[in-house]
Amino acid sequence: MNTFSLQEEQSENHYSRKVNLSFTDTSIDKVASVMGGYVPLTPVANPQRIIIREQQPVLPPFQKPLEEATSSHDQALHDETINTTVQINIETNAPANYFEKDGQGILISINHDYKGKNKKAQQQRFSLLYVWAYNFLHEEPVPNKEHLNQAARTNGVHDQNYSTHLNDIANRFFIKSDGTFKVNPSGRAEVNKILAEMQNQDVIGFEYSKSNRKNSSRSSRITKEETQKIEEWLQLPSRFDSFDLRKLDTAVKHALFALYDIIKELKTQEAVKPGLAYDYLTKRYQTVSVKKDNFTKALTNTKDYSKYFGRTHESLYYLTSEAESLVEEWLNEDTVH
Repeated sequence: MNTFSLQEEQSENHYSRKVNLSFTDTSIDKVASVMGGYVPLTPVANPQRIIIREQQPVLPPFQKPLEEATSSHDQALHDETINTTVQINIETNAPANYFEKDGQGILISINHDYKGKNKKAQQQRFSLLYVWAYNFLHEEPVPNKEHLNQAARTNGVHDQNYSTHLNDIANRFFIKSDGTFKVNPSGRAEVNKILAEMQNQDVIGFEYSKSNRKNSSRSSRITKEETQKIEEWLQLPSRFDSFDLRKLDTAVKHALFALYDIIKELKTQEAVKPGLAYDYLTKRYQTVSVKKDNFTKALTNTKDYSKYFGRTHESLYYLTSEAESLVEEWLNEDTVH
């Protein structure tokens, strides 16, 4: 942002004015000539003091006509209303009202309804608002695309289509430099439109929960296409091929292992269904001792294992950074603690 300032002060023998204006790099070229050529107002001549003699005036004291007095009063109220409205808008549209830092670099959304009419719109609006808030709260661009994917998972808006929708919004509203993301002027205008709708209680966006209930039973079954996926994964090399799964003595360790192998090692999915992960595990490794029900219960046990697993609105699961570090220790030490 480029800031133009002009100060205004008034006393008995001095008068000056102060104005603060901010312009983006894009718009500063259009106003630079105007601002650069601006000459501050010259001091206003101080009116002569009126000497009041201690005697009864012959005529009543002069008063402004009612119309003029009313006009001045209305103008003062109008100016005060404008200043108050601007201040309210600034405070309402502050990024801190919509996101807060989680201590790990990810922003957590305070209001999860971005007033999108469908799931795609909700995801794209989240992405735009997230980058906007991150730019302000961290005072730097979003570091990379993976950060946005992780933020979407953490905030519960991620699914297999998220990356595609993110690319679309990034091409229109982000400044992309060396893999980082920053909102461009068109994006800031779009943010203002979204925030206005989010502040409107009469506007209700797409509800993820309804979609989840409708698809919950269908998503639990392994489809023919997913079976084909597993066969393709089995053809890919993995550092785990020589790992002895008998060292995994609990269901949760098997779940950690399976998700790491699919998501981080093979890099075929960003999140995966429990049943799909288990079928892959049993087909690739011959020493799996855990039953499918126990595997699924461990993976979906948010009460005890939320520090290891995250869940998307599509009922897909992924590993937290803590879980990834734990599995990497297994690889480095070739043991399980």
